[in-house]
Amino acid sequence: MIDEESLKNIERLHQLKNDGVIASEDFDVAKDKILQGKSKPKANSPVTKADSDTSLPADDDYVAWALLPLRRYADFTGRSTRKEFWMFMLGCNIVTFALVLIALADTNYGHTGAMGNLAFGMIALTFLGVIVPLIAAQVRRLHDQDRTGFLALFNLIPYLGFLIVLAFMCVPGTEGENTYGPDPKQG
Repeated sequence: MIDEESLKNIERLHQLKNDGVIASEDFDVAKDKILQGKSKPKANSPVTKADSDTSLPADDDYVAWALLPLRRYADFTGRSTRKEFWMFMLGCNIVTFALVLIALADTNYGHTGAMGNLAFGMIALTFLGVIVPLIAAQVRRLHDQDRTGFLALFNLIPYLGFLIVLAFMCVPGTEGENTYGPDPKQG
């Protein structure tokens, strides 16, 4: 006999399959695990790869903290600490600053050399590579404060929007579990 929680989990899986989030084969495997009692998904969300990869680095491993949003590349669920967000921002700014220095060093009277052009190209590629994890980290920071991730859309307001989001990024998160998951600092 199927219990009510298993039935709800199968319904969620079916909805994910219909939305195109998971493939039919993955649906069948997950459904079989639920029916056999081997899988106990969280009550509010389906089990994803990101759920199993949320272990936080050591406090003094700054490079790992800066790379954590890249590991959680397009994960808009869950919560992120201020340290994760700000170390990522520091890493992005250091890389960008170094590339700008290289580009400026190869500029002579308004003409950029090959190395400068390469550096400018790398700046553009870096921006394109980190825009998704940056927005995802902002959404997770907002989730940490028990706010909706849609507040990250304030970034689209010219001149003032990024300041509003910047202020949100400085606010500490809620202690303990909230609507978006457990406290990342207690994990």
